[in-house]
This record gives sequence, structure tokens and C-alpha cells, in this order.
Amino acid sequence: GLIQRQVQICKRSVEVMDAVRRGAQLAIDECQFQFRNRRWNCSTLESMPVFGKVVTQGTREAAFVYAISAASVAFAVTRACSSGELEKCGCDHNVHGVSPEGFQWSGCSDNIAYGVAFSQSFVDVRERSKGQSSSRALMNLHNNEAGRKAILSHMRVECKCHGVSGSCEVKTCWKAMPPFRKVGNIIKEKFDGATEVEQRKVGTTKVLVPRNSQFKPHTDEDQS
Repeated sequence: GLIQRQVQICKRSVEVMDAVRRGAQLAIDECQFQFRNRRWNCSTLESMPVFGKVVTQGTREAAFVYAISAASVAFAVTRACSSGELEKCGCDHNVHGVSPEGFQWSGCSDNIAYGVAFSQSFVDVRERSKGQSSSRALMNLHNNEAGRKAILSHMRVECKCHGVSGSCEVKTCWKAMPPFRKVGNIIKEKFDGATEVEQRKVGTTKVLVPRNSQFKPHTDEDQS
């Protein structure tokens, strides 16, 4: 279930909870799709909360579940912002005016910054409450961030032409999230190349490094 600090966020952000629930279902559906031909096919997620103890071991499956769950909350909350469901957020108005390419920023750009920030505060708080000394918490936080980056790194520009008989005298564009299936594909690809890591102290900071030095160096977008 939810920890106390997550319950407090729920009470403060009641209007966002519908989006969070949709995100949780999105994560389950995508997980089951991506693992449909595997021995473990996410079926265990059906009967318990997606943020509960779905996968308690430090496995690649756990890495995928954490990444897809964090991504799904960011995605669903961002979508709710864009559709006008939430009073606290709307479209992203940071992109406006004319772009260097000559098109006009218009329409509703997805407010991914708000969705990511909410995902960080709501999903990550469970791990942060364990303290930074926990290697499992560090690993889970890393995977949460990898999930959100699967959206952030693949934001796209969508455009519409305006003019007589379909000419493109004026071109208006907006920023949009990739389809969630693409996000799932990206995370699954990372899952297939996931690296086993361990915690080491570098100076005063604890970091995750590959357990086997033959593995490729770890990046922020990789799962562990």
C-alpha cells in the first residue's frame, strides 16, 4: 500500500488522484504487453497496487516495474494537465512565439515538467523515506528516473498547416509526449540490456557502479 507521506500527497492533491489511478493501470497494461511472451508476464500485478511490493527482489523485472510505474504517473498527470482536468496545471506556455525554423508555437504543448515533478514527489518518496544509505532505494530511484527520461528524451514536435487549399502559409506546432507504447518499448529495450549494479562510495557520495567491470558504463537512462 501507500506510505504515510504518499497518503498526505493524496489528501493535498485529490484532483490529481484520478490521473494517478489511470497511470497505475497504464503501467500494468503496458507491462503485460511487453512481457506477454515471457515466463513472468506481470500477471502478479493484477491483485495488488502497482506501487506496492509488486517485485521485492533486486531483479531486472523489478527494475522494469519501477521504471514503467514512474513513467506512467508522469505520462498520465501530464495528459490530465493538457486536457484541462486539473486546476493546478495546464498546457506548457514556456514554448511560445516563432521558432528558429520559422513556425509558430501554438496549440497545447504537453506540460511534461509538471508531470515529471509530480511523479518525482509521489513515486520517489517511498524510496527517499528509506534514506540514501539503502542500495535498494538508490537502485529504485535510479530506475524511476530512467522511466521518466524515456518520456523526456523522446518529446516530439507536432505541427498543423494553415492556408488556402491545404497550403502551408502558416505552420503552428506544439510539443507532445511520445505514445506510451513507445515509452514501454524504450524501457523494455533498456530492461533487455539491464546491468547488475552495486553501491560504492566515491568521496562522500554513494553511487551505483556495474558489479562486473566488463559491463558497459552505467548512464542515467539505463536500468539497474
